[in-house]
Amino acid sequence: MTGTARQPPERADPLAAAEAAPPITTTHKALLIDGSDRLFRELVGNLLTLSQQLQALRAHLAARLGVSEPEYRIFLAVAQLQGEGGVGVGAVARHLAVSGAFVTMIAQRLVRTGYVEKRTSPTDRRGVLLRLTAKGRRIMTDFAAEPQAINDELFGSIAGPEFRLLCDIARRLVAGGERALATGRSRALGGASAADLGGKHAAAAD
Repeated sequence: MTGTARQPPERADPLAAAEAAPPITTTHKALLIDGSDRLFRELVGNLLTLSQQLQALRAHLAARLGVSEPEYRIFLAVAQLQGEGGVGVGAVARHLAVSGAFVTMIAQRLVRTGYVEKRTSPTDRRGVLLRLTAKGRRIMTDFAAEPQAINDELFGSIAGPEFRLLCDIARRLVAGGERALATGRSRALGGASAADLGGKHAAAAD
């Protein structure tokens, strides 16, 4: 019986594989598994997807309430922060991490729809307090089942201890995001862009 001798399989060149792989996206050791950032990149991708889902869900809730997404944010913040006497524009702005001018503009729309009312602060005649009208409170009560159903589904797989841990991690990630933005701005002001660096490398290779 004759036949062609089988050739041994070619062995992968580890050096070539290393050169073909892109650089890792983080050097923080806690985020690397056996030197790989694959799981970290998967996490970032999932966070981006979750962010898009949250934006879509909030837009859906706003549409169900019959308001715009910014109006929904202000309406909800006033409902949560107003207490018995109302809440100041500045407090709403800090809660949502937006400007006071933005809150004032959107709140005025809610005043025109009859959902929110404004009154002068008893402690500061220049200040304005916001609170829900009777119509706004009634709508908020009638509407409560909508976000409850969505949030129950969204976070239904999270157990109590996991939820508290998730809240802590989310706070740290938001704080880290602010630091990362500052780092990005600093590097943009003080260094060359990626395109500039790529051009320098290409010129050096010629």
